Amino acid sequence: MISFFDLFLCIFLGLAAAFDLWERRIPNWLVFLALGVGFLLNAWQGTEQFVSSLWGFGLVIVIFLLPFALGLMGAGDVKLLGAVGALLGAAWVPRVLFYSALVGGLLAALSLVTKGVRWSFIKETWMDLNLFVTSGGTVVPASVGERDAKGAHTIPYGVAIGVGTLVAFYGDPRGYWAGF
Repeated sequence: MISFFDLFLCIFLGLAAAFDLWERRIPNWLVFLALGVGFLLNAWQGTEQFVSSLWGFGLVIVIFLLPFALGLMGAGDVKLLGAVGALLGAAWVPRVLFYSALVGGLLAALSLVTKGVRWSFIKETWMDLNLFVTSGGTVVPASVGERDAKGAHTIPYGVAIGVGTLVAFYGDPRGYWAGF
């Protein structure tokens, strides 16, 4: 029998992936709904689960604050990962990130095969990172949206996060494949 949590998780991740594919954004209402449901369901299971949910959310936000600030990741993707951390708890974050990175790598390789390599983007990214570091963080590179508008090859990472979360939670719940 499918539980409310399983149904909610699958619908939430499916909607997030669909929005990211078609609109190239993940709506705040969807992320905030998942955050609320995640916090409430975990609080219902006890203080320990609720604290784990808070840690899962906070851990993801702290980890991805720098990639977001550097313009390498969209705000919707960071918020989506935060909602997943709130739903599943802190213990699931490393495995979800591992599988999301694998799926994201596959999507990036597929994008390179279908759209070709734009070598100037690699040089621009290197220059942006160099400028950010040498300026002590005072000069921030262009955002993902601005890069996409200039023709950069971006991938809908919400799809990678959704598939990675489902693989981690349902395909490798004990961490045998991931090794942790």
